[in-house]
Amino acid sequence: MTKDAKFRYQFKKMVEELESFRGRGTELISVYIPPDFDLAKVLQQLREEYGTAANIKSKSTRKNVQAAIERIIQFLQSYMRTNRKPPETGLAIFAGNVAERDDYTDIQLYWIEPPEPVTTRMYRCDQQFVVEPLKQMLEVKETIGIITMDGNEATIAILRGKHMEIVRRLSSGIPGKHSKGGQSARRFERLREIATHEYHKRVAEAAAEVFLSIPDLKLILVGGPGPHKEDFLREDLLHPELKKKVAAVIDTGYADEQGVKEVVNRAEEVLAELEIMQEKKVFQKFMEEVAKGSGLAVHGKEKVREALEQGIVDTLLISEGFGEVSVTFVCQTCGHRLQRTVKSVETLRRQLPQLECPGCGEKHLSIAESKDAVQEFLELAEKFGVKTQFMSTETEEGEQLLKGFGGVAAILRFRPG
Repeated sequence: MTKDAKFRYQFKKMVEELESFRGRGTELISVYIPPDFDLAKVLQQLREEYGTAANIKSKSTRKNVQAAIERIIQFLQSYMRTNRKPPETGLAIFAGNVAERDDYTDIQLYWIEPPEPVTTRMYRCDQQFVVEPLKQMLEVKETIGIITMDGNEATIAILRGKHMEIVRRLSSGIPGKHSKGGQSARRFERLREIATHEYHKRVAEAAAEVFLSIPDLKLILVGGPGPHKEDFLREDLLHPELKKKVAAVIDTGYADEQGVKEVVNRAEEVLAELEIMQEKKVFQKFMEEVAKGSGLAVHGKEKVREALEQGIVDTLLISEGFGEVSVTFVCQTCGHRLQRTVKSVETLRRQLPQLECPGCGEKHLSIAESKDAVQEFLELAEKFGVKTQFMSTETEEGEQLLKGFGGVAAILRFRPG
């Protein structure tokens, strides 16, 4: 959990930084390279784009675009000395002038090995970096099992991220509601009950066959028109491990693929509700310890850091609104050092040419060191096997953590000291 939280935090911060940059002209370059694409062809295209950029009318834009392309070419040439092809998930490369002042140029290059394969090759020169493919990778992609059913048919499907796959279709085999051939109404109804039970049993067996083989199955959603879905769950035919994962029962107009699509449209909402419930549960536990005065709840940067370093934290709570970075500056003219706490190092880096040294008044400050508080906490949490819960700022509990407890808190395994 903590490794995933750490990676997601680092990746999200990088995407946010890239998204924040704005070029003064169309001079920010984004390059996406799929994992199986020939790097030599990418270099060839970049050289062609370098030549095309010579036709740009604005002298400063032309200079910055060509400088950015040159940086990407140099990076790829260096990469290709030790790698014959892109990484398993491909590459995303960004380069351009990120300075905010007209009289100052700062050509920077960023490269990312994405968590998921790059599917489309892209070269784009624009006023901002193209980060939408990376933002889509940030979306939670849980594996969800779906069962839709009515009195005629059942459908079993799997949802991974935004990809939905129908894996089983079953017909009910339940006879119509009107008896034939003079059968007594009671006898016919009994036959219908037996056929319904057998149908439900086959659905449960098919669900077990499909879902028990999926190790990362998050939850199961059951949908369909009418009462069949509720009757099916009441019969207690589902495997115990699957029954525990049934998160919601959803009314739909159909039980076929259209019904599955109706459930998919609700899946994100259900996941969000579950995440909020988990946040509420963890925060409630924290508040209980605060109220009892048990000494098993601490909050604030220093106390949480101390508890993490002692290895006594059970659960770490971090507000999504907490993102402080401690930065140390040094003046290149007089050697004066100063510290500042900021939200974004990259934004501060772009502002550096405008900042005056409080010691000598010169604008020659540089960043000597930066410490990301969240990154530091996540590394300590990973070291000691601590559970980590990020808290949304859009819930009452998340807002209370941010405003009332400094944005970071911890539930302890035992009292310190």
